Amino acid sequence: MKKFLIFAFVLASVAKAEFDLTTQGKRIFESLHCYICHAPRDDAAAVGPSLETIAVHYLGNERRLIEFLKGKAKPIIDPQRFFIMKPQLYKTMHMTLDEYRALAYYLTSIHKNR
Repeated sequence: MKKFLIFAFVLASVAKAEFDLTTQGKRIFESLHCYICHAPRDDAAAVGPSLETIAVHYLGNERRLIEFLKGKAKPIIDPQRFFIMKPQLYKTMHMTLDEYRALAYYLTSIHKNR
C-alpha cells in the first residue's frame, strides 16, 4: 500500500508539473500574441505554421526549438518563409530558460496529450 501511495504521489506530481508547464507556455504564447500567426490546426489562411505542425516537427527535439526561439538555429518548418517570423524573434530572444522550456513544452503539447 505504501508503494502505491508513493507511486500515486509521484504520478500526480508529474501530471501537475506537465499541467503547469503547458499553462505557463500557453500564457507566454498568448502574451506575445503568437496566436496571430500560429493557429491551433492547419489553416491555409494562417501566416505561420500551425501548433499542430510545430508539434509534429519539434516533438522530441525541443532543444532545437528553443535554439530557434533564441535566434540561434535555422527553422525546420518552411525555411523559405522565415523572413516573416524573423522580426518577431526579438520577442523571444531574451526570455529565461524556464520560459523557453515552458513555451517549447506548450508548442509540442498537442501531440503529447493525444
